[in-house]
Amino acid sequence: MNLKSASRNIIALCLCVSVFLVALGWHAHDWYLSIRKPIKERRVKAEGFGFTSPLLDVELPEGFSVHSEPLPFKYKVADLVNQLTDGTRVQSISVYYRDLGDGPWFDLNHDLEFNPASMMKVPVMIAWLKRAEKNPAVLKQTFLFNSTTDLSSPQNFKPQKTLVAGNRYTVATLLEFMISYSDNNASSLLYNNMATKELNAVLDGMDITNRPDNGNNSTTVHGYSGFFRILYNASFLNREMSEKALQLLSHEDFPKGISAGVPKGVVVAAKFGEFESGSHGEKKQLHEFGIVYHPKGHYILGIMTQGKDFEQQTEIIRDVSAMVYREVDTGAIIK
Repeated sequence: MNLKSASRNIIALCLCVSVFLVALGWHAHDWYLSIRKPIKERRVKAEGFGFTSPLLDVELPEGFSVHSEPLPFKYKVADLVNQLTDGTRVQSISVYYRDLGDGPWFDLNHDLEFNPASMMKVPVMIAWLKRAEKNPAVLKQTFLFNSTTDLSSPQNFKPQKTLVAGNRYTVATLLEFMISYSDNNASSLLYNNMATKELNAVLDGMDITNRPDNGNNSTTVHGYSGFFRILYNASFLNREMSEKALQLLSHEDFPKGISAGVPKGVVVAAKFGEFESGSHGEKKQLHEFGIVYHPKGHYILGIMTQGKDFEQQTEIIRDVSAMVYREVDTGAIIK
């Protein structure tokens, strides 16, 4: 046997040994997994809270990845959005979805910015509830409403209840009028009786995009979603005040939007906003963000639209909501 042949035989032998060792390693790994006690997902929940997250602690099994994309219905929603964005009914739509169990999420057209309009009443509410954390008597404090101008009259979706000039109202009642009925009179009274730095503290403390010099503090669906994530997790307000906030939002008087896309009886804690611009109000924005308390798992849904017809935009919010609910209901989320 010459030197060259011997070298080839040695190389072949080394390769065979390497393959054997790799196979042995995989076999040993499989044997170890078969005899070890599997680690199950562990969740510790708090009792007695209906609107905030019940999870106090979560231990996920080994190998679980929160960076995977377990939301195959994203593409169905994307197709629907593309069909609806035809330039006649609506010019642009952004959608945000987040599973509040394990946190998988997606957004569509995340870079589009909109005027949040009445949805900015949410941080005003949070600022007042932050005061109430330190001093619960704040909610009983009263203010006189003496304006002769009804700030809610220009709204397309007018509140069923609004403040009456000459009456005094507690902060608790003003919060209800502002959030549940989207009354601009109540929000103006609450806003004017708080320091600007308090509102900025909410926006900065909740890590929300805050651009007060922007004029309308425009935002994206992902940027605004933080309000609902943080309220649900009770990570800015304490649990009692977060519950109060979401309870107020669950009484929102806007039955044609997200709520119209879910079965009757399913709780939705949400806030909508409308905005018109252009010389004749021809450019219309309509948005809604909320938490849907689906029996199989709670989720955030945010839909922001720009179009020419509020009624058609309302139907779009309803239809997107209905599709998402159906997908969650059929178990489209891969755990």
